[in-house]
Amino acid sequence: MSLSIKRLAGETLVYGASTMVGRLLNWLLMPFYIRVILPEEYGVIVNIYGVISVLLVLFTYGLETGFFRYAREGKEDAVYSSSLKMLGISSTLLFILTVVFSKPFSLFFYDGAHQSAIVLTGIIVASDAFLSLPFARLRLKNLSLRFGWIKLSGIFLNIILNFFFLLLLPFLFSIGLFSSLSTIYEQVSGVFWILLSNAFSSVFQFAFFFSDWKFLKGAFELPLIKRMLRYSWPVLLVGLTGMLTQNVDKIWMPKLVKGNGFLELAVYGANFKIGVLMSLFTQSFRFAFEPYFFKNREKGRSAYALVMEYFIFFGLLIFISVLLFQDFVNILLTPEYLRGNVVIPLILLALFFYGIYFNLSLWYKLSDKTIYGAYFGLLGMALTVALNFVLVPRIGFMGAAVALAVGYGSMMLVSYYYGQRFYPIAYPLGRIFLHFLVAGTVVLADSLLSIPSYYLDLAFKAVLILSFLFYIRYIHLKFLPSNAYH
Repeated sequence: MSLSIKRLAGETLVYGASTMVGRLLNWLLMPFYIRVILPEEYGVIVNIYGVISVLLVLFTYGLETGFFRYAREGKEDAVYSSSLKMLGISSTLLFILTVVFSKPFSLFFYDGAHQSAIVLTGIIVASDAFLSLPFARLRLKNLSLRFGWIKLSGIFLNIILNFFFLLLLPFLFSIGLFSSLSTIYEQVSGVFWILLSNAFSSVFQFAFFFSDWKFLKGAFELPLIKRMLRYSWPVLLVGLTGMLTQNVDKIWMPKLVKGNGFLELAVYGANFKIGVLMSLFTQSFRFAFEPYFFKNREKGRSAYALVMEYFIFFGLLIFISVLLFQDFVNILLTPEYLRGNVVIPLILLALFFYGIYFNLSLWYKLSDKTIYGAYFGLLGMALTVALNFVLVPRIGFMGAAVALAVGYGSMMLVSYYYGQRFYPIAYPLGRIFLHFLVAGTVVLADSLLSIPSYYLDLAFKAVLILSFLFYIRYIHLKFLPSNAYH
């Protein structure tokens, strides 16, 4: 293995590990939140973080990708200085807008509550959007360890502050310490403390980039920025459609659902987090998949089909395992959230479809038809948004899960159809259908057979999982050449 490939593999591992560890740690905050704040407050948190996800894409406007593209032309300092100023202006404008319009936003979304939380949201988005470029520069300079260390430092600070504000302070008040502050503390919701923790951790990361401030004094080259924005807008479009597809339910559910909208969103959001286990798998796979095939295009299309089949094997294994051992997974939840378990199969399936779509998307990247990614993203977004507005008022949060599954499922199917026209790959559709059928049979067998004994039921579930693993082994030995992608 060449030195450059070894370095690439090492950097991929660092970026992937820091991202996945960060996502896992933030994921583990959900069981903590639902135990220390009211369900309605957790619903507000789910709502606000849905908004944050969309705003971060909007206010970085693909400039990170544009920076990578134009910094390689030999004017890295000019590109960085101009881009940093551009993000600085837009981030400052965003913060001002959240301060000025915090009251109208509060009245529209939260009946006048959480006005300070809206300002904190502006701080978080403005800080993270601005810092996206210094982090991109670290990647450009191959400073992967510094990148990972800074990212994880911010995440750990966020977690520590959450525990301080939501656990330690109430404990200290309960034993009589700082009792004069307890009245002030109780007047502020848990939403405020969670967002304050995040805002502190976001601003804290500025300390690692003091040396970059000098670039704000550099020249602002407007023609260069215009070229970068023209180059980056498709990236913005793809990212924005993706984020809206995944978060429109969390943003609009409180307005669409009958009854207590934030309570319903809390139940949906907590169970959605369990479904995100599938997303963690697909994200891990993504770190290795795309770089491998761009470096090994000579392996042929049969290798793409083989990798797809293995991806489906492991995705279905996660799907089966979560559903069969739902009782263990539910340890993460509290009783008032268990009624949301009905959405977990659909969320798992939706995110699995998205993972398959990502695998399929390789055709338009390899054939330089990336505009199709924007088309597919727009289709998925349109269907998901429309179905949320149609279904959620009628069937509640189950409608949001259906909308997401339909949105991602349609992207998967349409990408497959066009991929076979422009870059045909002989995916074994018959076997893939059989894999889904076997997985569905396993889940159905578990749901239909009620075993009163806890240990016998556990043993039966283990047998079902082992049966599926033996099935995978059988397919592997009979149909899948082990050297197809070496």
